[in-house]
Amino acid sequence: MLKEVTDTVLRLRREVRGTLDVADQRLAEFLALPADEPFAAAVLAFDGIRRPLDASVERVSLLSAVHPEEAMRETAEELEKELVACETALSLNRDLYDRLAALDPADAPDEQAARVLEHALRDFRRSGVDRDAATRERIRALQDELVEIGQTFDRNIVKGTRRVVIAEGHAGLAGLPADYLEAHPEGADGSLTLTTDPPDYLPFMLYAERGDLRERLYREFHNRAHPQNLEVLDRMLAARHELATLLGYESWAAYITEDKMIRDADRAREFIEGVVDKARPRADVEYAELLEQKRGEQPDARAVQPWERAYLVECVKRARFDFDSQSVRPYLAYQRVQEGILATSARLYGVEFRLDPEAERWHPDVESYEVLEARDGEPGGEVIARFHLDMFPREGKYKHAAMFDLRRGIVDEVLPEAVLVCNFPRPGGDDPALLLHTQVTTFFHEFGHLLHHIFGGRQRYMRFSGTATEWDFVEVPSQLYEEWAWEPEVLATFATHFESGEPIPAELVRKLRAAEECGKGLAVLQQMLYARLNLAYYEGDPAALDTTERLRELSAALTPFEHVEGTHLQAAFGHLHGYGGIYYTYMWSLVIAKDLYGAFEGHPLDPATAQRYRREVLAPGGSRDAADLVRAFLGRDYGTGAWEAWLAR
Repeated sequence: MLKEVTDTVLRLRREVRGTLDVADQRLAEFLALPADEPFAAAVLAFDGIRRPLDASVERVSLLSAVHPEEAMRETAEELEKELVACETALSLNRDLYDRLAALDPADAPDEQAARVLEHALRDFRRSGVDRDAATRERIRALQDELVEIGQTFDRNIVKGTRRVVIAEGHAGLAGLPADYLEAHPEGADGSLTLTTDPPDYLPFMLYAERGDLRERLYREFHNRAHPQNLEVLDRMLAARHELATLLGYESWAAYITEDKMIRDADRAREFIEGVVDKARPRADVEYAELLEQKRGEQPDARAVQPWERAYLVECVKRARFDFDSQSVRPYLAYQRVQEGILATSARLYGVEFRLDPEAERWHPDVESYEVLEARDGEPGGEVIARFHLDMFPREGKYKHAAMFDLRRGIVDEVLPEAVLVCNFPRPGGDDPALLLHTQVTTFFHEFGHLLHHIFGGRQRYMRFSGTATEWDFVEVPSQLYEEWAWEPEVLATFATHFESGEPIPAELVRKLRAAEECGKGLAVLQQMLYARLNLAYYEGDPAALDTTERLRELSAALTPFEHVEGTHLQAAFGHLHGYGGIYYTYMWSLVIAKDLYGAFEGHPLDPATAQRYRREVLAPGGSRDAADLVRAFLGRDYGTGAWEAWLAR
């Protein structure tokens, strides 16, 4: 095994070094182009410089997150630094910029070629290519430092799993379903251990009757990667602020929002505040309802604690809607859910998903698929993409759910390829791995990202391939696809009882949909706390910033729940690295997604609407502005009415 891992590491190093050599060669070839080189050829050559880098960057990023061998993860991190350093060098290469800037936009043969030039020159300027040599060198050093900081921040979260020993054994799991107890057998001393990983944490916070144990697990969950990531976060904030000021911006928030749909940090803050204002009246009513529910057991209760929220929402659902979310789980066995999502997607978009057992895999759990374009309604057409499913937890693996780009597609040259990385319970033996409905929604969400990547991956230019839209539009296709997880017509196609095979009763789906409304205002405020915190940390000079105190202030200002002293949410808030100030994009995208869904409402399995959505929104990738994509599909600009109706429902 050791030799096998060593050989794989060496092969990956050779591949990456080869990639860097090819990029250098293509750079030299571009700089050597004659002054009269046709515009189209020059732009295509420029776009080609980064193409070999793209495949390697995405691959090592994936391997650092999912490979089972620590030596391979460490090597991938090391190589990622080299590849990103090469990309940084390209972004600061004045000769490259000058050669590109010499092109005359008037010579562009079409809108796409002109857009490549426009976006490239914008990105060069935002990278600092026009700064003096000393400043460019400092920018380069900061970019290298930020790669290392980000890797450390993410790694600490992955390794930050904490454990809680329940001395009472199964007696401490009162309220949890039988399969949860079976997955957590008592030890010889009668105790059992829970972790802060999602398969343990989520059900426990929903169903565990023991509030003291929920509090213990909550505190451990919100202290993952603490204390080590507090110092790492401080370094990240300081480095990004210095980088932003070197680039001529007053803050990282001002820099990171500039090229998004929202355009500036002030508008992002105003958007968050506007959402809070709309959600607060509903949230106040819901909080009072939870407090009243709690007083049924504790008559003198004066407040609801954060570790009680999910549990009390479940209690209210049972009381108001005669609905227990556990009642849905027998109809949501993992394998049936996966089959159902694939079948739904194939039906809507006219494709076939074909298992590829010969594909190279990094772990036996991984399933690989080819995507085939259906031909006249018949299977067996052209292969247009590939993807992989890595869906179950293991030691050292990324802890949440995400779609990883593996290759960005180029028409007639490169097939788009993607990976879903999740942490759902693993089926095996007599355990069908029954999912919570929220986990089914997560599966649809991430598969929405995957569809965007593969259908948007037939571009002439890599720059616009896949999900390369404005970042605050990226969550629209994923949040839109969540709607299918709630549709009775869709659930009826795959939600069958794991023992009897009976389809999910229509009345149960009706209760599921009705109960969804419970706690919605509080959930929106919680999301806005994350969004405001994410922005606030990057709004100014962080030299005097106490991240815990700022979290405490915003918790009090935006939610009815007090900050739990001694916890440090920010230490394991991965979006502080990955999104770096723009977590607002989830709610911004949800507003747009709710409007788009109006075209599907009432006929969610209509292929004609889905094909039009694929054509107008997904297929263009980043080749058009996001607002134009929406306008092409809706026939108008998007509005907030559908979202407001959803919030008020």
